Amino acid sequence: MEELPQDNMIERPESFPNQPLEATYVTIVKDIVAKKIPEHQKSFNIALDEINRQITGDGLFQWESQENPGVKFLAGHLSVTPELIQRIASQNNQPSESGQSAEEPADQRLERYAYFVEPSFGLGDDGSALSALDMGIARFIAEMPKVARAIRKGEKPPVVDIFMVGGPTALGGQTTREFVDSVKQNGFSEYGKLYAEFVRQQMAGADLDKTRIVLQGASKGTITSDKTFANLPSDFQTRTQLLYDNPAGTHGNGVIEQTLRSYGMGVGMAAEVGIRMFAGSVRGGAFSGQKEFYRAISARKGIEPDSEEQKKLKGELFMRGELLTIAKGTLLDDEKRSYSRISTPDPVNVNFGNIARVVGGGISERLGEVKDRITGRKLESRRALTAKQNGRRLTFATGNTVHNFPWVRSIDSGSWAQKMKYVENSAPPADT
Repeated sequence: MEELPQDNMIERPESFPNQPLEATYVTIVKDIVAKKIPEHQKSFNIALDEINRQITGDGLFQWESQENPGVKFLAGHLSVTPELIQRIASQNNQPSESGQSAEEPADQRLERYAYFVEPSFGLGDDGSALSALDMGIARFIAEMPKVARAIRKGEKPPVVDIFMVGGPTALGGQTTREFVDSVKQNGFSEYGKLYAEFVRQQMAGADLDKTRIVLQGASKGTITSDKTFANLPSDFQTRTQLLYDNPAGTHGNGVIEQTLRSYGMGVGMAAEVGIRMFAGSVRGGAFSGQKEFYRAISARKGIEPDSEEQKKLKGELFMRGELLTIAKGTLLDDEKRSYSRISTPDPVNVNFGNIARVVGGGISERLGEVKDRITGRKLESRRALTAKQNGRRLTFATGNTVHNFPWVRSIDSGSWAQKMKYVENSAPPADT
């Protein structure tokens, strides 16, 4: 696997005590798994401890643009390793299950999978790579069967890299007067250029014919992912897929639409805070201990407090760059093949068409259950997932109920449990 650029790393001060430090989202997911998937808790803890080791160690680094010197953001890197899969599988003394599990990936000829996760809108220190760690964890769990499959088959496992990028206004970020002015004039196109530079750097030397790149963004990150793709070379674009979760700020430029959408997003974001604090699986855990963790990781990574000049520049970039661009709206390019998943209802993006499709899907699901009882056949479980096509963009309205945390549904549906069961039974073939 390629090493991350050493000149972009922040050395850990020798004087900082070597005490355990657990990322907030690792703690959150551990708690949810303990409650909802207790039969696989030990295996998940092994995986989550490995994720934590990487993200609080060399997997978290401050990256500086060479094309925009002085512009920096906090980036994260996770890697699904064969050693981790073997560690989990070694708990199981039973032989590997024969046949193809429902969670087993199709035949794969690719040697490398690279995922770039772009964060949602964040206040203050939020909006960094650490704010996107829940999506990084979800992607990590989803990709483990790819490596497990190769181990089962006695093949060379593919390299699976998951990168999380942050924003210049967030923790570990820095900006310049030139960059602020460019964003004020050109919106998130400037973020697209910044992240495209990061993608090109991390993929330097990769055999693109044997590589799949996925740009995944949540909320505001859907716009920046769209702009990232637009700034990639054509040979990258042909091997890149786009996955969007709950796009926000993607409305048109009409005065009425801007006003209604901006007002709706403001109300929705306030509602989202309430949902996170008091409802659902995550509740207030998304914020509990966050400030303390930020302080601890900043000390470990040597992230200096912002100067007064940086505070002013970051504040201007946030208010007159990011926030104003979101309010104005940035249409996604529907001529590019992409996939959007939208929670229903989503307090930030109220869409009655999506609600109707999901409700209709729920009715179809119940009718299907009646048919199963009548025919005596048990078919595969159905999910409330319906699609609508806009140009080359497919939009799926899902049964998720909040703007963020789409991975919670993967837990509730049993998908994570199935994936971990497959990994647990992935011992390599016996020597002959």
